[in-house]
Amino acid sequence: MGNRFTVADAYLFTVLGWMKGFGIDLSRWPKIAAYMRRIEVRPSVAAALEREAAVPSVA
Repeated sequence: MGNRFTVADAYLFTVLGWMKGFGIDLSRWPKIAAYMRRIEVRPSVAAALEREAAVPSVA
């Protein structure tokens, strides 16, 4: 979709975020790691991550 942020970006960010739980280090792929950093600093994403972190864990 070019430089536009789309629902596909949001979903990919979410799925790639699950990789930590599987022990997959995304830093092995610099372009993916850079993509994740670009997405996580978006104000809406940063706010959502902050709210998510405030929710008590179920584990």
